[in-house]
Amino acid sequence: MEQDRMPNWKTRTLMVVLALMLAGGVCQAQDAAMAGNPSAPASSAQRSGTPSPYSPPVVVPSVAGQIQPLRLPSPTITITPAPTPSFSSNCDGSGCWGSDGTRYNAIGGALVRPDGRVCQNVGGVMSCP
Repeated sequence: MEQDRMPNWKTRTLMVVLALMLAGGVCQAQDAAMAGNPSAPASSAQRSGTPSPYSPPVVVPSVAGQIQPLRLPSPTITITPAPTPSFSSNCDGSGCWGSDGTRYNAIGGALVRPDGRVCQNVGGVMSCP
């Protein structure tokens, strides 16, 4: 006889499922009864007997459509050519002459260009960083 009985947890689960199904059916029946129940309170428009006038939705223009894009002038690109190397062709005690005609004056152990930049004679090429 013990084997024919359903375990307690299965019985409880079955009871809970049945209770939920019945509660759902009662709720649906109450909703249907309220929808067709004439004793429910009517709104003010239904009580006055005149329908409320139709008012179309308000159309508001989009703010994003009114903004004009910012027009920036195209950037000007200036390309400065790299300076051509100057070769020292003729050096004396007071400095050197470059291949481009520039005079590099010797001040101590350094050579100085006319614009004041300090240069070095590296293997016959004047390097002015």
